[in-house]
Order: sequence, then C-alpha cells, then structure tokens
Amino acid sequence: MNTSPFSLRNLCVLIATLFVLTACGGGGGGSTTPTTPAPTNPTTPPPAPTVNISGPGNVAEKTPVTLTGSSSFTGNVTYTWTQTGGTPVQPVANGNTITFTSPGVFGINVSDYMEFTLVATKDGVSTDPIWFTLYVESQNTFEDNAEYFTTAGFSAKESYLQIAEVVRQAVNRIAQPDTAARAVCYNGGEETTTHTDTDDNGMISATDNIRITFNDCSSPILDTYAFGYLDVTVTEASLANKTLNALISLDNFSVSDEFDRDTIISSQGELELQLSETDTTRNYAISNSQPVVFSVLNIPFISIDSSSFSKTQNLNLAKYTLELNAQITEFLSQSTFNVTTNTPLSGFLGEFPNQGELSIGQPGGESFRVQPNNIIDSDMLKLIVNGQTYRTRWSEYVEGTLFGFDNANQYTNEYRIDNFVNFGQLTSFLQFSNIEAPVLKLLMSRPIDRVDISSLTFRLDGFPYTTVPTEVTTDGALLTVTPLVPLKAGMTYSIYGIDVFSEFGQAAYMSFLDITTSDAVIPNITATSRAYRQDDYPTLDASASELNAGSNLTILWTEVSNVGVVFADASAAITAISLPNNVNDSVTADIKIRLTVSNESGRTAQEDITLSHQPSPASYISLVSAEGDYIGQGALWFLNQPIAFSSESTNQTPSELVLNYNGGSSSWWMNIQSADGSPLAIGEYSAQRWPFQGPGFAGFDFSGDGRGCNELTADFEIIELAYASNGDLAQLSVDFTQYCEYAGAPPLRGQVRFNSSMRINP
Repeated sequence: MNTSPFSLRNLCVLIATLFVLTACGGGGGGSTTPTTPAPTNPTTPPPAPTVNISGPGNVAEKTPVTLTGSSSFTGNVTYTWTQTGGTPVQPVANGNTITFTSPGVFGINVSDYMEFTLVATKDGVSTDPIWFTLYVESQNTFEDNAEYFTTAGFSAKESYLQIAEVVRQAVNRIAQPDTAARAVCYNGGEETTTHTDTDDNGMISATDNIRITFNDCSSPILDTYAFGYLDVTVTEASLANKTLNALISLDNFSVSDEFDRDTIISSQGELELQLSETDTTRNYAISNSQPVVFSVLNIPFISIDSSSFSKTQNLNLAKYTLELNAQITEFLSQSTFNVTTNTPLSGFLGEFPNQGELSIGQPGGESFRVQPNNIIDSDMLKLIVNGQTYRTRWSEYVEGTLFGFDNANQYTNEYRIDNFVNFGQLTSFLQFSNIEAPVLKLLMSRPIDRVDISSLTFRLDGFPYTTVPTEVTTDGALLTVTPLVPLKAGMTYSIYGIDVFSEFGQAAYMSFLDITTSDAVIPNITATSRAYRQDDYPTLDASASELNAGSNLTILWTEVSNVGVVFADASAAITAISLPNNVNDSVTADIKIRLTVSNESGRTAQEDITLSHQPSPASYISLVSAEGDYIGQGALWFLNQPIAFSSESTNQTPSELVLNYNGGSSSWWMNIQSADGSPLAIGEYSAQRWPFQGPGFAGFDFSGDGRGCNELTADFEIIELAYASNGDLAQLSVDFTQYCEYAGAPPLRGQVRFNSSMRINP
C-alpha cells in the first residue's frame, strides 16, 4: 500500500506566445488649417518620446488584472501591447489599458511570471518598447495540489487491489488441502488463513467465512507490514460461472510504512469484491457504497466515500484495462473530489499504460486530467492543468500492482512495441473453479509469432523419466502445453526446451518448469490382466484408489480408444467389461480405458490402462512396479513379442525353470527352483533369492535390464506347466509378487505367460 509522501515536481518550461493588441488613446480636437512655420535657427532637438506601464507587480493566480500605459505624446496616441513571456492570456484592450485574468499557477508556494511590452505611436513616430514583468503567485488551490490528489486516488485503489489479491490467494490456499494454513512472512512474521465452513460441504461456498490474520507480517503482496486481520464473508462461489463474490471487513486491519514502522495506518469500512475468470480473462472488481476511512495514528486522513474499480486482464493480448470512479474526501484540506474514468487506462501487462484518461476534480469546481504517455516518456504520466501539461513519473504514484500480471508487485517496464518477456507458468486464478486442469499454460508479454518445440521435453521428474506426449498450441500471448495422457497424481514433471518468438524476432527466455500434481485423490487401477481376446476380458478394479482430501470418492470408467467397450457398471469401483462387436476375434487393436476419480470439492485425477490383444496361445510379461521398486523402477511394463521368449528348461531338470525375454531394447529373465529338489508343479510357493534360498524355501528371481536384487523374498504361483514330447518347456504361466532387498519393500507384481493356452482372465 502506497503510504509514502510525494514531492512536488518542478514546473515545466512554458512556451511563450505572443499576441498583439492595438488600441488608440489620448485626446482629440477639431481640424485647423495648417500654416507654414517661419524659419528658425537650429535649436536643441526635442527629447525622444517615452512610454510607461503601471500596474501591480505581483498578483494572485486567477484574478483580474489591469495594466495601464502612458506616454509623453499628447493627442491621438496608439498603444500596442505584446505579451512576450509567461502563460498566454487573452487581454481585452480599452484605450491605453488592457485587462485580463491571471493564469493558474501549478504548485504550492510557487510563482510564474508574465512579461509584456508596450509601444506608443503618434503620427508615425513610435517610442522604444518598454518591458513590464508581472509575477503570478499560486494560492494553494485544488489544481495546485494535483499531484497530491492524484496520489490519493491511485494509492487508494492500488491498496484495494492489493487487498483483493490477498483474499484471492487465501481462497486458493483453502481450496488446496495440502497447503498449510500458516505461512511465514518475509520478515519471519506470520500469515494465517482460517476457513469457517458454515454449511459443512467441504468447499468454499456462500455464507462461508475466511479470516486472514497478520502477525507482524511483511507482506510481499501489500509491500508493507500488516497487522490484525481481514474478515471475508463469501456471498457467492460459483463453479459454473467461475466467480467468487465476497465482502471484506477492514475494521481490524492496519499497516505501517516499511521505513516508518511506528506510523500505523488503520482502516474502517467494508469492500465488495468480485473475482471472475474465463479461459482468456482474469477480472477483479472492487467497490464500496459506504465510506472506507483510513487513519494515521487514529486520526482520519482520507475517506473513500464511494467507489467502483475494475481490472480486466486479457490473456490473449497480454493487456490490462483499468476503470476507476470514486468520490474521495481528504480531511487535511477538507477537500472532496471525484475521480472519473473518461477512457479506461490500458497497457501491456507489466508495463506502464499507454492509453486512457482520468479526470480528477471538485464538484462544480476546479479539475485536471491525467493521461499516460505512449512510447516517449512512457514511464511518466501527464497532469493537464489549465491546458498546460506537466509530466511526472508513475513511480511517484503507484508501486506497480495496478499494472502487474495478477497484481504482482514487481518492476514495471517502460512501454516499447518490441517488449517480449515470459511471465512464466499460469497458476489457477480461482483454485476452486479450475482444480486440476491437465495443461501447462505460459503467458508472454506480447502475442506469440512462432514456437519451436523441436527440443521440447515433458517428462516425469524421476525414474523411469517417462516422457509425456504433448500438444502445443498458441492463442495470442498464451502458449498451452496439453499432455495427451493423464499425469500421475502426486508426482512432479519437468518441462523444458520450448523456444517462443515475437513478431520482431525476440526470443522469450524459457526456464525449466516443474508441475507437481495434487495428491488429493490418487487413482489406482488393477486388473486381472492387461490382455484380452474374444470373450476373455479383464475385470477392472479401482478400489485401491486413495482419497486424501474430502469424504466422498467418485469413480468413473470411460473408454478412450473407441472400439465399443461396455462397462458392467461405469461408476463402480470394480467392473467387468465386454466388447459385443468383437466377433470372430475381429478386434485386435489396443484398448485404452481411463479411470477418473474425484472428490466432492471437484478435485480430479486420472489414470489409463491399456489392454493388449493376445492370440492363443499367448506369450507376454506384464509387470506392475510400485514406486520405489528397484527392478521395475515404479513403472508399468507389458512385453509381448513371442519371438523374444526362450528357455533352456527341460523335463530332465524338473526342479528348475528358466525363462528369458530378449526384446532388443529390453531383456528380462526369471529363475525358479523348488525347495527340496522335487519337480516343480502347479501350486503356490514362498521363496527367497535364487540360487541362495534357505532350507524350506523355493528359489525365485525376476531381474531385467541389468537390475537385480542382492536379497529378495517372493510369493509365486505356477498356474500352467507343460513340456513338449522332446522334453523342452512347452507352456508356462506364473503369477508372482517380489520384494527386493528387504521384507515389506515396494512390490513388483508380475504375470508371465509362455505359450499359454489357458484363459487370460480367470
């Protein structure tokens, strides 16, 4: 909040304008017959004619002035007045006098000058000009305080906007259950947000109360020290309309200047706040119909009697628009004045405005106008007082919140047509209205001309560093990166390698970006298998999905691949599927099914499962590796190249089974040995690491891609086992769970099928 006083600016140099007024003065008389004078002897020439000006040397601004001329001529004399300096006026000539109203003088305890010359002429003979200087003194009028009242108008509204931003961010914190209600301020103070859920619906809704408490908090949003609390009453929270309306009580809120902490500014009154958004706009509207009073050391100094203020951010154009209308009373000067938007102030986000006009004036009294500059002196505004233009820097009036993107209080750039910077990743404007948008949005300071994504990388930030396929689109200044597959809940992804260019060829700096998805709800799909064939389809199970926030988990199964999957119950945690149009095993394409889980607050997350068609007999390895499992690296694996399988096992060594898979880019192997040397058979086994298993335990080891366990425990079941007539291993089906290195380690669950003729899904 701008609490610092401002200093008056030096007056601009005025351009002198000349005017010439001609009037006749002096006596007259009747006509006489001229006579020829008698010759005379040479004498001393007569003295040169003279002229003089009488009038006040000092006058107050905007008062009547009369200047009177006189000369040594008698009779018919013509007086010619010329203004040669100072603010131009329009005098009225009457004989040897001129009258005019002294111009206004901008400033306090300052003066301006006016300069006139006078020439008297008679019968073609003119006097030398005489100069007269008149000083015009300011009278400390409303216009003289234009800078002060401009500061009052802008500072009050910037403070409103800063308070609105505090509330917006508090609402977003409440909507994120994994966000702490307490935050450490820059100086080590504390900001606390509490939410009273009056209807116990688990989300922000009408009649809810929010209290934002500041304990000696140096707030980066307010750019000052904050004390006390703001009470916020929600009047509307519409998910459909993407709107939040609220009343903000300022009665228990105060701040102090960063450089004068003992000067406490308190406030009293109530603000009406409306936040709204669309896909391409973000909007603030703040108003008060009853006075909001600010006091210094409990002495009122300014009252915002009534006001309406709006800030619209157009993300396509990267521009803001400001409208400000207010009636303000300043108690020190006992002045009430109006701020009126003639044309909305507008500019590019993060830059000074370059269009618009405000009028600031007393009802029925003096007024002045405020205008931004275009490119030249774009860091300055113009105060237009009495037709004269005075320039002064925006930084004397505002801190930058008015012009910053999402009210960021940061350095404001001068306006240039070739500015092109990256504002970075767009976070949700209203968290409750856009909970888990599966996109990354970046905002530039100008519309984007072209994008180079040849080096774009979007991947899981951790092994197996899964690369996410994406689609990149631009819409004006907006760049959107849309993952084409669901992101895993509660995980961090890294994005880099995007080059963005403006129409003038500037490249915006693109740093490494991270996205961490919410873990409020975490989908988890298991299935009897990830394979299918006609009349042999898996049962899908979402019962292991997690609900970390809220009380009600909603399930929805959908098909992504569009081959005609029918769900027995699309909203059940466990559902069977069928494919009625799969006749004669005619459907062989991969089937992609999506699980969407959500809570009552609208938090959503998704996970896909791909089902691969398998002929009969079937050969594949299906692995589900938990996060932290070393062998599977926390990933899903499905390996189904029949020619990649091989085995050295025969019925000559029936106590051992070895199965290898060499798929070129991926190699895996499984070793099984009975506990006592007896032939392996269909059944369940408990095992330790092969070939170092202890007495009474079968040996088991599933390894791959160069990763193996030093120690392991496992449970496995042989479901199918057959040898060919020549003794070679002919068929094998094994399901297993393996724990690498220690008991209770993250599991690796697998299904191994080799020339299996049994049903895929029991």
